[in-house]
Order: sequence, then structure tokens, then C-alpha cells
Amino acid sequence: MDWSKTKTIFIIAFLILDIFLALQYMEKMKENKYDIITETTIEEQFKAEDIKYGKLPTKTIKGSYITAKSKQFTQEEIDSLKNQELMLSDEELIKPVTKLRMSFIEPIQLPDNNMENKLKQILTTQIIQGSQYRYWRYDENDKEIIFLQVYKGYAIFQDENDGIGMIVFYLNDHNEITSYRQTLLEDIKELENQDEVIKAIRALEALYDKNYLKPKSTVTKVEYGYYTQIPLTEQQILAPTWHIVVNDQEDFYVNALEGDIIKPEKSNLE
Repeated sequence: MDWSKTKTIFIIAFLILDIFLALQYMEKMKENKYDIITETTIEEQFKAEDIKYGKLPTKTIKGSYITAKSKQFTQEEIDSLKNQELMLSDEELIKPVTKLRMSFIEPIQLPDNNMENKLKQILTTQIIQGSQYRYWRYDENDKEIIFLQVYKGYAIFQDENDGIGMIVFYLNDHNEITSYRQTLLEDIKELENQDEVIKAIRALEALYDKNYLKPKSTVTKVEYGYYTQIPLTEQQILAPTWHIVVNDQEDFYVNALEGDIIKPEKSNLE
């Protein structure tokens, strides 16, 4: 046996092994470095592309999908409403009333100042379970004031045309409320165990990756709540959702558990 040749073979083998291990180590370090970079890059990208946003929610939130039923308003509840008349056809009254439409016999004047206090008073005294709603927005063009239903302090977002847990007040040219429509969700239940939702910055990143958040954009509102993409007649399934408004004109909804963009839509936000 030629010991010198054997020794050379062992040295070459160990050298190859060392090179292999070194390459593996360098690759691992590269991956770790990449993970650190991706953790901070999105903020840098926003800054580079002049995408502005204010202070984002930082509170750790645990959420889950929820289910709810559309309330059927009873005749007794409708009859108890003062200074109001039902605005439903006989055909609509044959079916369970889940979309209530009422008019005020005497329109309610809204003040120029402290309008919010007056609206709260109307909600608590003249609307069925009105305390479950909170102000959302005022559409000056259509003369509508919109309130959304709230669950555990968080709004149930929705398209205005769907209206599954919403009150819309209609105003005339004299700043008087003449009528309203109402829908209400009840028997709200959580579907499964709660999981920690994604951070608000990750919801913005999801919009950015899909090119919904463009250079020189301004994120004007970010808030957490619930949203359903497909409203049903009676039973609803709603996802924990980040509601994001861009440039005061576009509404976006991002699933707060999965990070998927649920639905982008145009808005009439003032």
C-alpha cells in the first residue's frame, strides 16, 4: 500500500468536504441575510417611491371568521317607531323584512354644528337597536349619511349597495333627514379559534405587490374590521379584514388572516 498516495486522497477528500460545508454555510448566511432584508425593505421601497402613510395600528389583534344572520324586523318593532312610515310595497311585505325602509313624517333638521351629536340622538331614540352602529361617512353628492354596524368595537365593512349591517340616512336640500334604510346582523358567532392577524404594513405590502398601491400614493386610512365579499340573503360569513383607503378615493379590503386582497373598489369618500 502506497501510504503517500492514500494520504493525498484523504487530504483531497477532506478539502472537498470543507469546501462543500463552506458553501453550505455561505448559502445559509445568505438566506438569513435575505430574511432580514425582506423584513425592512418594504418601508424603504415605500419611501423610495414616495408612498406615504400615517401611523399604522400596532396593537396585536387576534381574529377569526364570524357568521351572522340577517335580522328579520317584526311588525311590532316597525309599529313602535314614532314619526315614521313604512316604505315597502305589499309584495315586499309578504317576505320577511330584512331590509327596512322608513320615511319620517316630519323631516328631522340637522344642525350646522355638532351634527354628530344629533345623529347619535336619532340612532338611540328612533332607530331599532341603533346603538350597534357607528358613523362611517357622509356623501355630500348623494346627500347620504352612512353608519356601519359594529362587532366587538370593529366595523363590519361592506359595499353600500349590499348593506347587510348598515343604516343610510337620506337628506333633502334643506339638510333634513327625510328617510332611511336599515339592515342589521344578529346571532354573530366566531367560527374557530382566534389567530393573530397580519400587521397593517403587510396589508399595504399586499396592495403594493399587486400594483394597487402606486408611486406617489397616500394611504389616508387603515382600520381593522370585518368584510364579506359575497353577501347572502340570510346567513353571512365575514372575514377579519384590513380596510385601506388610498388617496381618499379608493377602498381596498385585505384578508387579515391570509393576506389576500378580497376586493378593490371605487369609493365616494369625501
